[in-house]
Amino acid sequence: MRGLEPLGQLFRLNQFRARNPSVVINRDTGFGFWQAWIPVSNGGTVITRYVLQDLLDCLDELHPPDAAESSRPDPAYRQGGVLE
Repeated sequence: MRGLEPLGQLFRLNQFRARNPSVVINRDTGFGFWQAWIPVSNGGTVITRYVLQDLLDCLDELHPPDAAESSRPDPAYRQGGVLE
């Protein structure tokens, strides 16, 4: 069983959850794996990985971040603000 996850991966997890609120991601504390459930019209898809980074990499392939959002990390661009 792994210890604490790196802070960067927890940040990625929060970003993914914000972009994809319908995807359920949990950690099984008994066995130490991470699991995501992606709902679809006839049930859902379950992805299991022991390392959070591996799970997030897989999820990013299935649900890539919006290219426009990821290319401009400054929140002012996303909110329509003007940078000075």
